[in-house]
Amino acid sequence: MQGPALRAVLAAVLAGVLAALVLAGCVRLPDSGDVTVPDDVPDGVGDAGVDYVPPGPTPGETPDEIVQHFLGAMRATSLQTSVARSFLTDATADAWSPEQRTIVYEDASRPTSGTTVSVDLQGSASLDDRGQWVGEPSGADRTITFGMTQEDGEWRIATLPNALIVPLTWLEARYQRADLYFLDPSSRILVPTPVFVPSGEQLASRLVDALLEGPPDSLTGVVTTALGGTGPGTTVEVSSSGLASIRTTGADGAPEALTEPMVAQLAWTLRQVPSVVRIRVLVDDVALRVPDGGTDFAVGAGQRYTPDVAGADAALYGVEGDQVVEVDGAATTPVAGTEELLGAGVQRIAVDLFGTRVAAQVADGSVVVLPLDDPAAPTTRIPAEGTARLSWDFAGRLWIVDGGERARLRVVSSGTVTPLDAPDLSGQRVTSMTVSHDGSRLVAVVGLPGTQRVVVSRVRYDERGGVADVVEPAQDLAVDAAGLAVLDVGWRSATEVVVLARIDDTLVQVQRVPVDGSPGDGDGTTLLMSDADRLVTSTSPGTPLLLVGPLLVEEYDGSRLVASEASAAGLTYPG
Repeated sequence: MQGPALRAVLAAVLAGVLAALVLAGCVRLPDSGDVTVPDDVPDGVGDAGVDYVPPGPTPGETPDEIVQHFLGAMRATSLQTSVARSFLTDATADAWSPEQRTIVYEDASRPTSGTTVSVDLQGSASLDDRGQWVGEPSGADRTITFGMTQEDGEWRIATLPNALIVPLTWLEARYQRADLYFLDPSSRILVPTPVFVPSGEQLASRLVDALLEGPPDSLTGVVTTALGGTGPGTTVEVSSSGLASIRTTGADGAPEALTEPMVAQLAWTLRQVPSVVRIRVLVDDVALRVPDGGTDFAVGAGQRYTPDVAGADAALYGVEGDQVVEVDGAATTPVAGTEELLGAGVQRIAVDLFGTRVAAQVADGSVVVLPLDDPAAPTTRIPAEGTARLSWDFAGRLWIVDGGERARLRVVSSGTVTPLDAPDLSGQRVTSMTVSHDGSRLVAVVGLPGTQRVVVSRVRYDERGGVADVVEPAQDLAVDAAGLAVLDVGWRSATEVVVLARIDDTLVQVQRVPVDGSPGDGDGTTLLMSDADRLVTSTSPGTPLLLVGPLLVEEYDGSRLVASEASAAGLTYPG
């Protein structure tokens, strides 16, 4: 299955797996497992507002019926596993740990019959114990088995995966996308980590528990946290006035006061809960002081840590002749400090996030970096091969992908050029590349037209804040572009990119894609009549998304295209 149909199926998958989290009775979401879809569950189960209380085993059921009904019990809306455990032997029921992993799936066969019952499933996907999207397992199909035995004359399940087993559409309306806000390794900017959490009264508690659990070991060096772990009695209570009280007892190493990074992580994470207005942290019933001396803070605190980069420039830039210009509608203004580029044959530019430096690829192929805020600072010239893809992050690092059909990745920081090996990017054909403002993610379009992939890689830093390496493996994003030529990709928010693909000479596809690899919303893909071959994107609120073609620049408002007044070449927002 491909395209919109697959995306719709995976959207249902997400809802199912997250509802399963609650069934297991904890915040953790398992990351793999094997399951099947019972066909005797009443219609409508899985929809919001439809309750389902599954029956337990009945006398005389065959092994395949026991497995079928056990899997049906996974769909209980009472959010418990007691009925499901009744299909297991006593010893297995005590030992079964469904919270270890969760698999959801698109379709499955009926269970086979015998003392070993097998179920084939297709289109499975999973989330990890924090609610992060993991993706599809290797292989299109998977087979699981249940070992059966008789206990007190009745068939029961004796062996099975330690996994929660849920169908695609289970409790679809009960979960929502949210972000856990960690910090970059230098603790200067927030890095959002998308998760799926159950909505409702427990939303604040779920988010705080997952946040205090901290980032997984696999992201060591990619993100960090200023917050300690949860104590044995961590709770979150939200008052009628909107004060969220985070209470912890017995936490090891609990701070005596909250630092600015701590406040920023909590504020940005809990501002996603509509009922929360202010936040207070209490350790053993003693409220911790915040940097301003009070004992609580607003959910709007921590703005200087914003993933959109505090103080970032939101202007539109372009090129007229060899002159770098700032673009405002039809008007253009030359950018002071770029005069050195006159006569150099500027082909493309990238402006840093604060409008203080310009990187330009010129006619001889090299990339020239000009400081605009310090006329005495030296110009940096970097040799490049073929078309260079240029992108800046918040720390003033310039990322360059060049090398034609065999791409190479380099990062330029304080004039030093460092080559990096990037899985699924280095040595490949790269059509487009862009780095997140926080410097933690690199997104690229790789491969030949018609077989291209849009992949995201995580970037790891050393203890001094220098770029260490690119984490393996890269993750494929859920792009509906099978058989299409993917032209460009750009950031639209800190956790979402926009992908441009060509359908034919007059028709393009624009798709919003979550950066965690999960499927986006059902209305995230739009077909447009356009000859555009490039995107111009920004994460700054209010900035229009531009589609650039050979003869026309168009603004896209999410539903339609209108001609833009901008006429300069090489249009780009900072970043």
